[in-house]
Amino acid sequence: MLLTREECVKILRNFLKSQSDQLKLRHYNLERDTSAIGYLGDYYALTLCYCTTDVKNAQQAKLFVKALPQQSDEPAKERIFQKESWLYETLLAKMQQYSKIKWSANCYYTRSDLCVLENIKHIGYQSAPAKQLKEEELFQLLRTLSAFHASSLIYEQQQKINIGVEFGERLPEITVAADIAWFTTGLSAILAVIRSLPQYQTSRHHDFINSHLTEILQRIYEQVLPSTKYQNVLCHRDLWSGNIFFPSNQKDAVLLVDFQTCRYTPPAIDLVFSLYLNLSVEERRRLEAKCIDFYYNWLRQDLQDFDLMLDELISNTELLQSYEEFRLFGVVYSAVAATIIKVPPSYVTNDFKYVDRSKIILNYMRENVDFREAMELCCVEVMEIAMLTL
Repeated sequence: MLLTREECVKILRNFLKSQSDQLKLRHYNLERDTSAIGYLGDYYALTLCYCTTDVKNAQQAKLFVKALPQQSDEPAKERIFQKESWLYETLLAKMQQYSKIKWSANCYYTRSDLCVLENIKHIGYQSAPAKQLKEEELFQLLRTLSAFHASSLIYEQQQKINIGVEFGERLPEITVAADIAWFTTGLSAILAVIRSLPQYQTSRHHDFINSHLTEILQRIYEQVLPSTKYQNVLCHRDLWSGNIFFPSNQKDAVLLVDFQTCRYTPPAIDLVFSLYLNLSVEERRRLEAKCIDFYYNWLRQDLQDFDLMLDELISNTELLQSYEEFRLFGVVYSAVAATIIKVPPSYVTNDFKYVDRSKIILNYMRENVDFREAMELCCVEVMEIAMLTL
């Protein structure tokens, strides 16, 4: 059994915030949750049936379990899971205490191979209805994001620590690095697409692509590191629609899930992700300035609630400057992600992900007009931003 009865008693006590001897666990049930889909492993619905000596009628607690596959033989996945388990157990719980906005599911128990969390669907939260967010949904996300980042800043100020110094070894990079194959293979595919586009067949473009483009794109490996130039916060770093859950009341903030990609970096990274991964190019350009202002104003308010002044930590000028600097990261990451999420699932074999996907991407662009247009739109933006960096 994945969880013992003794562990379930601990989970129940944590859920009810009670150590009373009157609390009795009658029985518990663990079932696979096939509706939850994710990269790391298996998902379960945990039901705890309990009563107290005062209240004989049985009551139920319905929770969510995220677990590493029991036959896991991938050390990299195990390390990633351990990172998220530690985050839920320690840093996220501590940061949440410094926020008036709830931005994460409660965690009731962790092991190195599992997390027992609040079942957010059971309390009315639903996943995003579409891959691209509507304007009002995006602002709900930014409201939560400002609270999440503010809690990082407040936690550091209150505890007089630096998250990067104190916990840096617990926050490794897992998605974007020169030795992470899914990303470097995707980057090669993006370069192949750019080289194939008719508008880049001039000698001037060939010279730029051959002499400068690869080096410019590889700058994002530095952008995922803690900055020595800008204020850092704990960033989520994977704010696509699948990691955002919306409340039944549209006025409430969203909840974030899947924190395994968290890094200690400038907040503009999450802003860039939020806009580049969840909006069309047209909508992003229309809403960008409004979104940044909205986020910054709420970040200011969230800090003021704890008697901190935002201008002393992150000026508006710094935020705008860093956003422009990290724009490269957003456009490159979204282009690489498109080579995975916009192709038929049957294409995404291990060879495709980790060895070579360039030929398959180019062939599929010839076969599928919608995919060709989507990849061209991404890659043209990559070139435009890259050429501006010279």
